[in-house]
Amino acid sequence: MHIITEPKVTVVAKQVFIGHPDYLIPPDGDDATKLGAFAAKGCYDSFGENGRANVKNQEAILEHAHGSVLEHINFTLFVEGITRGLSLESNRHRQLAVSQRSTRYTAEEDAAIVLEPYYAELYEKYRPWLEDPNKDDITPWFDIDELNLLVAHITSMEQSFMSYERDVAWLMKKNPLKLEGFDLRKWARGKARNVLPHALETRITYTGNLRAWRWFVESRSDKHAEPEIRRLANLILLTLRKEAPVYFQDFHISEVYDGIPVWTPTHRKV
Repeated sequence: MHIITEPKVTVVAKQVFIGHPDYLIPPDGDDATKLGAFAAKGCYDSFGENGRANVKNQEAILEHAHGSVLEHINFTLFVEGITRGLSLESNRHRQLAVSQRSTRYTAEEDAAIVLEPYYAELYEKYRPWLEDPNKDDITPWFDIDELNLLVAHITSMEQSFMSYERDVAWLMKKNPLKLEGFDLRKWARGKARNVLPHALETRITYTGNLRAWRWFVESRSDKHAEPEIRRLANLILLTLRKEAPVYFQDFHISEVYDGIPVWTPTHRKV
Protein backbone atom coordinates (compact mmCIF):
# COMPACT_ATOMS: atom_id res chain seq x y z
CA MET A 1 0.00 0.00 0.00
CA HIS A 2 1.41 3.36 -1.05
CA ILE A 3 0.82 6.61 0.84
CA ILE A 4 0.18 9.94 -0.90
CA THR A 5 0.18 13.24 0.98
CA GLU A 6 -0.41 15.77 -1.84
CA PRO A 7 -2.56 15.89 -4.99
CA LYS A 8 -1.18 16.54 -8.45
CA VAL A 9 -2.87 18.52 -11.22
CA THR A 10 -1.72 18.41 -14.86
CA VAL A 11 -3.15 20.38 -17.78
CA VAL A 12 -3.68 17.85 -20.58
CA ALA A 13 -5.71 19.98 -23.01
CA LYS A 14 -6.45 23.67 -23.38
CA GLN A 15 -8.28 26.13 -25.56
CA VAL A 16 -7.18 26.76 -29.15
CA PHE A 17 -8.49 29.83 -30.98
CA ILE A 18 -8.66 29.57 -34.77
CA GLY A 19 -10.38 32.83 -35.59
CA HIS A 20 -12.80 33.93 -38.28
CA PRO A 21 -11.75 34.99 -41.81
CA ASP A 22 -13.98 38.05 -41.81
CA TYR A 23 -14.71 39.02 -38.21
CA LEU A 24 -11.31 40.05 -36.93
CA ILE A 25 -10.05 40.93 -33.46
CA PRO A 26 -6.83 42.51 -32.13
CA PRO A 27 -3.72 40.28 -32.00
CA ASP A 28 -2.97 40.45 -28.27
CA GLY A 29 -3.56 37.76 -25.67
CA ASP A 30 -3.36 33.98 -25.52
CA ASP A 31 -5.84 31.65 -27.21
CA ALA A 32 -8.18 31.62 -24.22
CA THR A 33 -8.29 35.41 -24.08
CA LYS A 34 -8.80 35.69 -27.84
CA LEU A 35 -11.75 33.33 -27.78
CA GLY A 36 -13.32 35.13 -24.84
CA ALA A 37 -12.84 38.47 -26.58
CA PHE A 38 -14.24 37.13 -29.86
CA ALA A 39 -17.39 35.93 -28.07
CA ALA A 40 -17.76 39.21 -26.21
CA LYS A 41 -17.18 41.36 -29.28
CA GLY A 42 -19.79 39.31 -31.10
CA CYS A 43 -22.34 40.37 -28.50
CA TYR A 44 -21.69 44.05 -29.23
CA ASP A 45 -20.75 43.74 -32.91
CA SER A 46 -17.46 45.42 -32.09
CA PHE A 47 -15.11 43.39 -34.26
CA GLY A 48 -12.00 44.87 -35.86
CA GLU A 49 -8.24 44.56 -35.49
CA ASN A 50 -8.01 48.09 -34.10
CA GLY A 51 -10.71 47.75 -31.47
CA ARG A 52 -10.28 47.42 -27.73
CA ALA A 53 -7.44 45.03 -26.89
CA ASN A 54 -8.53 41.50 -26.07
CA VAL A 55 -7.03 41.52 -22.58
CA LYS A 56 -8.74 44.81 -21.71
CA ASN A 57 -11.97 43.47 -23.16
CA GLN A 58 -11.88 40.40 -20.94
CA GLU A 59 -10.93 42.37 -17.85
CA ALA A 60 -14.06 44.43 -18.43
CA ILE A 61 -16.11 41.24 -18.87
CA LEU A 62 -14.95 40.05 -15.43
CA GLU A 63 -15.60 43.45 -13.88
CA HIS A 64 -19.17 43.45 -15.17
CA ALA A 65 -19.70 39.76 -14.26
CA HIS A 66 -20.63 38.72 -17.78
CA GLY A 67 -19.72 35.15 -16.94
CA SER A 68 -21.46 33.49 -19.88
CA VAL A 69 -18.58 34.58 -22.12
CA LEU A 70 -16.17 32.45 -20.04
CA GLU A 71 -18.21 29.34 -20.80
CA HIS A 72 -16.66 29.16 -24.28
CA ILE A 73 -13.14 28.62 -22.89
CA ASN A 74 -12.27 25.07 -21.84
CA PHE A 75 -9.38 23.46 -19.97
CA THR A 76 -8.90 19.76 -19.23
CA LEU A 77 -7.08 18.76 -16.05
CA PHE A 78 -5.86 15.33 -14.99
CA VAL A 79 -6.10 15.12 -11.21
CA GLU A 80 -4.15 12.51 -9.25
CA GLY A 81 -3.66 11.85 -5.57
CA ILE A 82 -7.15 12.58 -4.28
CA THR A 83 -9.44 10.29 -2.31
CA ARG A 84 -12.59 8.70 -3.65
CA GLY A 85 -14.24 10.45 -0.72
CA LEU A 86 -13.21 13.81 -2.14
CA SER A 87 -14.46 12.81 -5.59
CA LEU A 88 -17.99 12.53 -4.18
CA GLU A 89 -17.79 16.28 -3.60
CA SER A 90 -15.76 17.39 -6.62
CA ASN A 91 -17.96 15.42 -9.03
CA ARG A 92 -20.97 17.38 -7.80
CA HIS A 93 -19.72 20.29 -9.91
CA ARG A 94 -21.96 19.27 -12.77
CA GLN A 95 -20.53 21.85 -15.16
CA LEU A 96 -17.39 19.68 -15.29
CA ALA A 97 -17.09 16.64 -17.55
CA VAL A 98 -15.81 13.71 -15.48
CA SER A 99 -13.97 10.49 -16.38
CA GLN A 100 -12.89 8.66 -13.23
CA ARG A 101 -10.69 5.66 -12.55
CA SER A 102 -12.86 2.58 -12.04
CA THR A 103 -12.59 0.25 -9.04
CA ARG A 104 -14.40 -2.47 -10.94
CA TYR A 105 -12.04 -2.70 -13.91
CA THR A 106 -8.73 -1.92 -12.18
CA ALA A 107 -6.62 -3.91 -9.73
CA GLU A 108 -6.42 -2.33 -6.29
CA GLU A 109 -4.05 -4.83 -4.70
CA ASP A 110 -1.17 -2.37 -5.06
CA ALA A 111 -3.17 0.85 -4.90
CA ALA A 112 -2.49 3.94 -2.80
CA ILE A 113 -4.25 5.83 -0.05
CA VAL A 114 -4.35 9.59 0.19
CA LEU A 115 -3.98 11.19 3.59
CA GLU A 116 -6.34 14.01 4.52
CA PRO A 117 -4.32 17.22 5.19
CA TYR A 118 -4.22 16.80 9.00
CA TYR A 119 -3.05 13.20 8.72
CA ALA A 120 -0.67 14.17 5.91
CA GLU A 121 0.92 16.76 8.22
CA LEU A 122 1.35 14.15 10.93
CA TYR A 123 2.78 11.69 8.44
CA GLU A 124 5.42 14.15 7.28
CA LYS A 125 6.21 15.01 10.88
CA TYR A 126 6.78 11.38 11.88
CA ARG A 127 8.05 10.10 8.52
CA PRO A 128 11.68 9.71 9.76
CA TRP A 129 10.55 7.38 12.53
CA LEU A 130 8.02 5.53 10.37
CA GLU A 131 10.74 4.81 7.83
CA ASP A 132 13.27 3.88 10.54
CA PRO A 133 11.64 2.95 13.90
CA ASN A 134 15.12 2.49 15.43
CA LYS A 135 15.98 6.14 14.93
CA ASP A 136 16.30 6.93 18.65
CA ASP A 137 17.59 10.46 18.26
CA ILE A 138 14.16 11.86 17.30
CA THR A 139 12.03 10.18 19.96
CA PRO A 140 12.23 12.98 22.61
CA TRP A 141 9.88 15.25 20.64
CA PHE A 142 7.26 12.56 20.03
CA ASP A 143 3.64 13.27 20.88
CA ILE A 144 2.63 9.68 21.56
CA ASP A 145 -1.09 10.40 21.09
CA GLU A 146 -0.44 11.90 17.66
CA LEU A 147 1.72 8.98 16.65
CA ASN A 148 -0.78 6.39 17.89
CA LEU A 149 -3.58 8.17 16.01
CA LEU A 150 -1.56 8.21 12.80
CA VAL A 151 -0.45 4.58 13.04
CA ALA A 152 -3.97 3.38 13.86
CA HIS A 153 -5.37 5.38 10.93
CA ILE A 154 -2.92 3.89 8.44
CA THR A 155 -3.24 0.40 9.91
CA SER A 156 -7.01 0.42 9.50
CA MET A 157 -6.60 1.10 5.80
CA GLU A 158 -3.95 -1.60 5.43
CA GLN A 159 -6.46 -4.01 6.93
CA SER A 160 -9.06 -2.87 4.39
CA PHE A 161 -6.70 -3.71 1.55
CA MET A 162 -6.00 -7.11 3.11
CA SER A 163 -9.76 -7.74 3.29
CA TYR A 164 -10.11 -6.68 -0.35
CA GLU A 165 -7.38 -9.05 -1.52
CA ARG A 166 -8.90 -11.88 0.54
CA ASP A 167 -12.38 -11.30 -0.88
CA VAL A 168 -11.11 -11.11 -4.47
CA ALA A 169 -9.24 -14.40 -4.03
CA TRP A 170 -12.23 -16.16 -2.45
CA LEU A 171 -14.69 -14.82 -5.01
CA MET A 172 -12.52 -15.89 -7.93
CA LYS A 173 -12.23 -19.34 -6.38
CA LYS A 174 -15.99 -19.55 -5.78
CA ASN A 175 -16.82 -18.28 -9.29
CA PRO A 176 -20.50 -19.35 -9.37
CA LEU A 177 -20.99 -18.03 -12.92
CA LYS A 178 -18.03 -20.02 -14.27
CA LEU A 179 -16.39 -16.92 -15.69
CA GLU A 180 -12.86 -16.69 -17.03
CA GLY A 181 -10.06 -14.17 -17.35
CA PHE A 182 -11.06 -10.51 -17.46
CA ASP A 183 -14.75 -11.20 -16.83
CA LEU A 184 -13.95 -13.15 -13.67
CA ARG A 185 -11.60 -10.46 -12.34
CA LYS A 186 -14.17 -7.73 -13.04
CA TRP A 187 -16.90 -9.71 -11.30
CA ALA A 188 -14.77 -10.39 -8.23
CA ARG A 189 -13.46 -6.83 -7.94
CA GLY A 190 -16.96 -5.44 -8.27
CA LYS A 191 -18.05 -7.54 -5.31
CA ALA A 192 -14.98 -6.88 -3.16
CA ARG A 193 -14.53 -3.16 -3.71
CA ASN A 194 -17.01 -2.13 -1.04
CA VAL A 195 -14.45 -2.88 1.68
CA LEU A 196 -11.96 -0.40 0.20
CA PRO A 197 -11.50 2.79 2.26
CA HIS A 198 -12.78 6.25 1.37
CA ALA A 199 -9.09 7.25 1.33
CA LEU A 200 -8.38 5.08 -1.72
CA GLU A 201 -6.59 7.16 -4.34
CA THR A 202 -8.55 7.99 -7.45
CA ARG A 203 -7.57 9.76 -10.66
CA ILE A 204 -9.95 11.88 -12.69
CA THR A 205 -9.94 13.72 -15.99
CA TYR A 206 -11.96 16.90 -15.65
CA THR A 207 -12.93 19.21 -18.49
CA GLY A 208 -14.54 22.49 -17.61
CA ASN A 209 -15.02 25.99 -18.90
CA LEU A 210 -13.42 28.91 -17.09
CA ARG A 211 -16.67 29.98 -15.49
CA ALA A 212 -16.96 26.53 -13.92
CA TRP A 213 -13.31 26.50 -12.83
CA ARG A 214 -13.59 29.96 -11.27
CA TRP A 215 -16.61 28.81 -9.29
CA PHE A 216 -14.83 25.64 -8.21
CA VAL A 217 -11.94 27.65 -6.77
CA GLU A 218 -14.17 30.32 -5.25
CA SER A 219 -16.51 27.88 -3.51
CA ARG A 220 -14.08 25.11 -2.62
CA SER A 221 -11.26 27.22 -1.23
CA ASP A 222 -13.69 28.79 1.24
CA LYS A 223 -12.71 28.10 4.86
CA HIS A 224 -15.93 26.15 5.43
CA ALA A 225 -15.13 23.59 2.72
CA GLU A 226 -13.40 20.31 3.60
CA PRO A 227 -9.61 20.64 3.93
CA GLU A 228 -8.83 18.07 1.22
CA ILE A 229 -10.93 19.78 -1.43
CA ARG A 230 -9.55 23.15 -0.31
CA ARG A 231 -6.06 21.75 -0.88
CA LEU A 232 -7.12 20.71 -4.38
CA ALA A 233 -8.78 24.07 -5.13
CA ASN A 234 -5.55 25.83 -4.17
CA LEU A 235 -3.56 23.70 -6.61
CA ILE A 236 -6.10 24.13 -9.41
CA LEU A 237 -5.99 27.91 -8.96
CA LEU A 238 -2.19 27.98 -9.15
CA THR A 239 -2.25 25.70 -12.21
CA LEU A 240 -4.88 27.60 -14.18
CA ARG A 241 -3.44 30.98 -13.28
CA LYS A 242 -0.34 30.03 -15.25
CA GLU A 243 -2.42 28.94 -18.24
CA ALA A 244 -5.06 31.67 -18.28
CA PRO A 245 -3.77 34.53 -16.11
CA VAL A 246 -6.37 37.08 -17.24
CA TYR A 247 -9.17 35.00 -15.74
CA PHE A 248 -7.58 34.26 -12.37
CA GLN A 249 -5.47 37.32 -11.60
CA ASP A 250 -8.25 38.84 -9.48
CA PHE A 251 -8.06 35.97 -6.96
CA HIS A 252 -6.18 36.95 -3.81
CA ILE A 253 -5.47 35.22 -0.50
CA SER A 254 -7.92 36.70 1.98
CA GLU A 255 -6.60 34.53 4.83
CA VAL A 256 -4.80 31.30 5.55
CA TYR A 257 -7.09 28.95 7.44
CA ASP A 258 -5.86 25.66 8.86
CA GLY A 259 -2.67 26.06 6.83
CA ILE A 260 -4.49 26.35 3.47
CA PRO A 261 -5.03 29.63 1.54
CA VAL A 262 -8.55 31.01 1.18
CA TRP A 263 -8.73 32.41 -2.35
CA THR A 264 -11.27 35.19 -2.83
CA PRO A 265 -11.90 36.84 -6.22
CA THR A 266 -12.36 40.56 -6.60
CA HIS A 267 -15.18 39.77 -9.05
CA ARG A 268 -17.33 37.20 -7.26
CA LYS A 269 -19.82 34.82 -8.87
CA VAL A 270 -18.91 35.84 -12.42
